[in-house]
Amino acid sequence: MAKKDKDGNWLDDRGRPVPEQYIPAIDKKRDKLVEATFKKVVKLAEKIAETKVEIVGSIDKYLDEIAKENRVRENWKGNILLQNFDKSLVIERRIDDHIGFDEKLQMVKTIVDKWLNDRLDGIDENLGKVITQAFNVDKQGRVNTAMLMKLLHLEIEDSEWKKAMRMLKESIIVKSSKQSINFRRKVKKDSGEVWETIVLNFNDIVATAKKEKKDAE
Repeated sequence: MAKKDKDGNWLDDRGRPVPEQYIPAIDKKRDKLVEATFKKVVKLAEKIAETKVEIVGSIDKYLDEIAKENRVRENWKGNILLQNFDKSLVIERRIDDHIGFDEKLQMVKTIVDKWLNDRLDGIDENLGKVITQAFNVDKQGRVNTAMLMKLLHLEIEDSEWKKAMRMLKESIIVKSSKQSINFRRKVKKDSGEVWETIVLNFNDIVATAKKEKKDAE
């Protein structure tokens, strides 16, 4: 319901009172529609948040149990794929780390630049371009993380190069981590069995949303 002052006047977006008799019927209908819709949406979002907390908790409990059963200390930082017995239902949990680099990256660049200069005539031109471009920055001064990470997978047998790659690994810092959970199932179509993703705006819901609400209460 629209916000009102003590005299029953409706308050507009600037907080100005408007007598109800001067509000067009279409505005009243629109207000009622939006208010009612938002009540349903908020209730649904809270239910999804509550469900996500339960699902994440169940998965974590299962992983902890199998680690204990096998007497392994495991932090389960990698991606996990869980399937039912006939493999028709799949839960995929992914941990995506948003990474950056500390001040050692500049030293890595210095070593790599010298390494390239010492081998100007003995290195493949395309490889040289890939290595050089990896250290380029955009207009905001940000490095290309993906290209820098690709350097770690280059098979170059050289002590100076390996030293630079060790320093590159040491310079990596995890800025944030995001956990996502996706659900897929096999369904029968006229063309045969296909995998179907159950579409939920699930991964944008904060898993602690319901807990925080209870704590606030």
